[in-house]
Amino acid sequence: MQRSRRRVLAASASLLAAGCVGTDPESDRRDQRSPTSSPNGSETDSCTSGIVLTTGPYAPAADLPANLNETERSIVERAASDGPASYTTDGASPLRDGVIVRHDGAFYRTKSEIVAVDAIPAYEMDVSWEEGQTAPDGATVVHFEELPESDRAALESAALDPESEGEGDGLPQRQLSIRAYPAPYPDGETDSRLVGSRTWVRWRDRTMRVDVAGDSEGTKERRTFEYTLERVAADESALRSFAAERYLVALDDLPEAQRSILTAAIDGRYEECAPASTALSALQERLSEVEQLPHPNDDAWYVALDGERSLLQSREWVR
Repeated sequence: MQRSRRRVLAASASLLAAGCVGTDPESDRRDQRSPTSSPNGSETDSCTSGIVLTTGPYAPAADLPANLNETERSIVERAASDGPASYTTDGASPLRDGVIVRHDGAFYRTKSEIVAVDAIPAYEMDVSWEEGQTAPDGATVVHFEELPESDRAALESAALDPESEGEGDGLPQRQLSIRAYPAPYPDGETDSRLVGSRTWVRWRDRTMRVDVAGDSEGTKERRTFEYTLERVAADESALRSFAAERYLVALDDLPEAQRSILTAAIDGRYEECAPASTALSALQERLSEVEQLPHPNDDAWYVALDGERSLLQSREWVR
């Protein structure tokens, strides 16, 4: 779940660097241009890439805590009640570091470390599906829930999320193709119905073809994470104070050109072609020196201008 919290600014920096090398007159003119807002995008229609700033309301008690799925909630509950909570997986850590979570009315910041690493057997798995796909006549279709636990875990690792909800369950809507995925089987092929065969598996409203090579055993890394929680606020009022102290950045002292950019973003949105203007580059540099909000508000800041607080988000686009 980890994501670079500064990737937008880093990408902006690389674009700026590319645009400022040498003495290209066009680059000089771009850097000297006056910042202008582009609410409808018409001023950037001819651009191949650009930067957009938008703002919106931000309520720390509602927006700062991360939304947790069942697995994440279980980790938080165990860490809050019993101290460090461990979780073993062959995939990514299920719970991000540094996010704010709610438990029993109080708020905590998460932290994790890897406490064990093991190598487990793995078999190459192919999973394929396309819209309207059915099993061949006479083929046996096995429902996902009927598979042994080892096969269910391997499929979940490769593609499926039993906790997902809604249309598509987070999977592609027209086609799914996974090739040579190292599916974990901690106990080898014992009790597996998938290893060494082609099987048609029914996952909710989809019939998938699953091939697991029985002669391609390798290994996969399995890590054990240990999670701890740091209490940051006893209630919502305390959380608002925490957010203001830790994340809020006052921008009342911005130079006029940068203030115009932020005002345009507050009025709707502000957009420029890349590379960024001198004023926007300076504003991005100012923001890079303060702490961004944690997930779920990635690439965003909690800002105050003339007493009004809001969520400021930055993103880049490329055609």
